[in-house]
Amino acid sequence: MNTLADPFDLGFLADPKIVVELVTDQLGASASHVRKVGEGFYAHVYQVELDRAPEQAIVKCHKFPERGRREAQQLQVLRQHATVRVPEVYALHPGSASFPCEALTMECISGIKASEVAFPDEQSKARFVDQAIEALRAWHAVHHPAGFGELDGPFYGTWLGSFRQRIALHHAHVHGPAHRAVISEPVMHTIDRSFEAMDAILAGASARSSLVHSDYNAWNMIVDPETYALSGVIDPIDAGWSDPEIDLFHLANCRPDLGLLERYLEGVDVDAAFWLRYRFYRFWDDVKHYCRMGWYGEERFRGYADALEEAMDECLA
Repeated sequence: MNTLADPFDLGFLADPKIVVELVTDQLGASASHVRKVGEGFYAHVYQVELDRAPEQAIVKCHKFPERGRREAQQLQVLRQHATVRVPEVYALHPGSASFPCEALTMECISGIKASEVAFPDEQSKARFVDQAIEALRAWHAVHHPAGFGELDGPFYGTWLGSFRQRIALHHAHVHGPAHRAVISEPVMHTIDRSFEAMDAILAGASARSSLVHSDYNAWNMIVDPETYALSGVIDPIDAGWSDPEIDLFHLANCRPDLGLLERYLEGVDVDAAFWLRYRFYRFWDDVKHYCRMGWYGEERFRGYADALEEAMDECLA
């Protein structure tokens, strides 16, 4: 899904008992308690207590069509190649008259999000960081023989071919009259300039596809509160076969103090254009979110645009 879609009306979730009814029907277990545990750009998230195994479940009620189906597929593929727990998908509700949105019912991985953890010492923090990077590198070591693309294709022989068709849709979308009234002229300039310079920007990108998570940050890493070990990874957005570097800008989000990006780059030879690609991917990730669900913040977009402009000036002269 590459352009702005009409969202589901999730007003029916004002009474969370309807989530209990859905899970009871799906899993055949009675639910004793339900509580909302989160809301993000793409979904409302509920935790449900059950009277038998699996005892707990997460229900993710998606705001936009196709997101539930795509996430279910992504979780299944990531689980196949994971060194840590990734939620098992129990059921996917496609939407109905009584529950009019896609809802993904899945395993609840207990623990605390890394975004909220205060590590007791540097040793436990370093151990967690090592585990998080090991998990990411394990995914990046998995390649697809057909090349680059979404999990079920279409596939392209080069990363440039795959990424170009992806963001060409975003580029065309933002030039609609309604969007030109939202996006500032400097940000639009960076959109156009970087799109035109894409061949040069991605010239040094990986020649082999890697399995990527696509939103690998501390918000989506679960920590055991007793051992401070990485106990699970959740919430991919666009897992698929990509340049592994497209995961890296996420590492510095939320908890830059953990040093996740720095740990990943230890022992990695990066070329002179690495930071150009890093800023390019970061900027276009926000353009993608704008195209999908209309979010735009001038300060953030302008900051990322300015950083990308500086990198293009340095590397493309």
